[in-house]
Amino acid sequence: MLKRQIQELPYESLVRKICGSQWRNLPDNERNGALGVAIVKSVLDGLRPELGEISSHLGVDKEVLRGAYKHLSMNGVFRHDKIRSDAKVLSKNDMHAWGYYAGFAGGFLGPWEPNR
Repeated sequence: MLKRQIQELPYESLVRKICGSQWRNLPDNERNGALGVAIVKSVLDGLRPELGEISSHLGVDKEVLRGAYKHLSMNGVFRHDKIRSDAKVLSKNDMHAWGYYAGFAGGFLGPWEPNR
């Protein structure tokens, strides 16, 4: 993934708070975690959990988001209104809750862990 392809995100301050200001320079899986935070925040703010719509909203190419999106999807994040059920805690910017979503997106957590 080319780091220069990722411009300023609409949720840049949240991503930096959760993953650090140098998140673009992290290894791919960790960078996917940061992108996952932006994906989840997009859905929380009302976007449908569709890759194309999220890509347009974030201004990031679909191919850049694909890994994080796939990990979130395979771990069931977009099913059963998981994000909406966590909305109260996520809206308070709970680091622990956002960290779980970053972990899912990076492939570090969940029943479907492609990196293991």
